[in-house]
Amino acid sequence: MKKIARKGFTLVELLVVIAIIGILVGLLLPAVQAAREAARRMQCSNNLKQMGLAMHNYESAFKKFPFNNPSTVRSPGQTILQATWDVGLLPYMEQTAVHSRWNPSLGFAEGTNRELLTSTLPMYKCPSSPVPMIASFCPVSASFAPDRTATSAQRFNAMVNEYGAPLSIAPPPMLATTAREDGFLKIHTKGQTTIGSVTDGLSNTVMLCEISGGPTRYNRRTATVDQSSPFGHFAGWNRLLALRMSNDGTTQYGGNCLINCTNFAGLNMFSFHTGLAQIALGDGSVRSLSETLSMEAMHRIVSAQDGLPLLEIE
Repeated sequence: MKKIARKGFTLVELLVVIAIIGILVGLLLPAVQAAREAARRMQCSNNLKQMGLAMHNYESAFKKFPFNNPSTVRSPGQTILQATWDVGLLPYMEQTAVHSRWNPSLGFAEGTNRELLTSTLPMYKCPSSPVPMIASFCPVSASFAPDRTATSAQRFNAMVNEYGAPLSIAPPPMLATTAREDGFLKIHTKGQTTIGSVTDGLSNTVMLCEISGGPTRYNRRTATVDQSSPFGHFAGWNRLLALRMSNDGTTQYGGNCLINCTNFAGLNMFSFHTGLAQIALGDGSVRSLSETLSMEAMHRIVSAQDGLPLLEIE
């Protein structure tokens, strides 16, 4: 009787093939994840580029840059944030409809502004960040009574803004008692920024930077507690104070970390990109800063009038 040959894999051969496929998948996944993060980082860079161009279009129209995050006392006990930079840039980023309806005489949660607070504004969202575009924020602090009243002292939803404009920085050794110097968009009580007032030169000064995380405080990319209100959302506080922190992000002046240790209240530049945070310089170009950047290098690139040459930043 003729023996019939059977075609197929043996169990051992099948196991070997499965093992090889598993190894290939294991090698492929990190590459896919890296490619996705590279794409997200590029989109974040493009956000900064578009905001930088919008800043210059604003300057061309008004011969000055927008205010940072100015607080205005409307009446005793009635403080609001008024004419923030991210509201001012809207017409120059194809968001005229939102800007035209925004009432600058009201707080961000008052009247018709409350509805606009949850507008979808993707240019203010870094795609590498894990927080949603429209997020829930903790109750407004008592310092901003109109908005606290408008939200009934409850949590409220808002469009996140994961970028900030440098307000000020202290030169090394950056002690709590060290006098601070103006950043690109200085405090509003000192007047508005013009091209001429950035005496270090636009290409030598940070105009915008990443401060990702929205309503949640992250220490070393670990979510901890709520942010201070009203920080990290559209029309809220979105400014960099550039204050050195401990490496774990918990202690002010507890170390020399200025990038990616914490996103708390704009004390550090902060991103979810590995090892760096991205910035837009005053000339609109986008660069990356290593999270190991020295205090001296940080001071020179953030201060708008220190008169010192830049150190290596990459």
